[in-house]
Amino acid sequence: MSGRVHRTGAVAGALLALLAAQPVARGAAAESGADDASLLYLSSGDWERQSAPRKVALAADFMRIFCTDQRMSAASLADCLDSDKADGAPFERAIACVGAR
Repeated sequence: MSGRVHRTGAVAGALLALLAAQPVARGAAAESGADDASLLYLSSGDWERQSAPRKVALAADFMRIFCTDQRMSAASLADCLDSDKADGAPFERAIACVGAR
């Protein structure tokens, strides 16, 4: 179990570093009127409004950037996010879905 906790801590540290490196990305996308380019910036409502192919593309992008161990397919992650109606942002729920594997 300690290996899993260590791995989770390492992932969290890497995510914080990535977030710190992108301080204005969301604001720039919002100002330009562009769709959010990442699961990181979507609200639960935004996720629900996405088409099925867009959900899979967002999930694939999340997996490519944030998951070094890609045992879960992007389609499976999108299905998990659709079926998981827990409170929280899709990004947080995606981490939980991938972590449960």
